Amino acid sequence: MKVFFGSAIQGASDRGMRAAVNTEILNTIKACGHTALAEHTTGQNKEEVSRLLEEAIGPLPPPGIHRTRYVCHKMLGLVELRDLGAAIFEVSVPSTGTGIEIDRALLRPRVGLSTVPILFLYEEEYWSSGLSSMVKGLPFERMPGVELVEYAKGAPLKPIVQSFLADAEGK
Repeated sequence: MKVFFGSAIQGASDRGMRAAVNTEILNTIKACGHTALAEHTTGQNKEEVSRLLEEAIGPLPPPGIHRTRYVCHKMLGLVELRDLGAAIFEVSVPSTGTGIEIDRALLRPRVGLSTVPILFLYEEEYWSSGLSSMVKGLPFERMPGVELVEYAKGAPLKPIVQSFLADAEGK
């Protein structure tokens, strides 16, 4: 199953701040036998992020607006793959880009694509302002297959991701 993973890489003061968390999630996706789409969120610095991004979406144009648009187009294309099986978003750090990816994942049926199970992961009390109201305020009780899991700092994410993926496979 193809699994899209989205997480902020520019919202934090240091690109590597969430790399370990993102690595744990992506490694779990792969250990469960699934294909993890776009692993660039595990990069520790801009150069590593760019290298990992190229591995996922192909050679990047030179820095500038063409590169920016290319990355945007390719990342949204991954969320809109016809054979996407699930999406996981780590939302502890606010991110406009991740928010757009979330929107595309939630609205897939409006563009003729199937719904996919979606998991939001949020580390409790990580961000000083708390979890964005735009995520926390979603009507999860009316959205089958879409869930928010808040976890404590240092809590293992592997069992959460494994359980979500097992449920997603069954749908």
